Amino acid sequence: MPRDFLSTPSPAAFILSNATALCSAAMLLGGRDAEARVQRLIDFMCVSPCTTSHMRRELDAMESLLGLDHVHDLDRIEAERFAAIDPMSPVIEEICLLLEGLREARAWL
Repeated sequence: MPRDFLSTPSPAAFILSNATALCSAAMLLGGRDAEARVQRLIDFMCVSPCTTSHMRRELDAMESLLGLDHVHDLDRIEAERFAAIDPMSPVIEEICLLLEGLREARAWL
């Protein structure tokens, strides 16, 4: 059964209202696999009546990706993808705003 978005908890509301930007940021920072992972989280949040432990792990992974936790690990794709971003690009500010919004929304969990 689809979720009632009027009673959607804050993390789900944030994810669903920023789905396109989150998918774009995931693709930019982590490639197709990261984008697909975010898309699956969005799909789960559309149908699940509550935040599950699986969703919490996926939210942790999204926060880690947006927080650039692995860009210094040269064995990970995040390092390569982050190095290709122009530091003056407006996408940097958008990623920071997404991370801040995600952290604020997760404070409700």
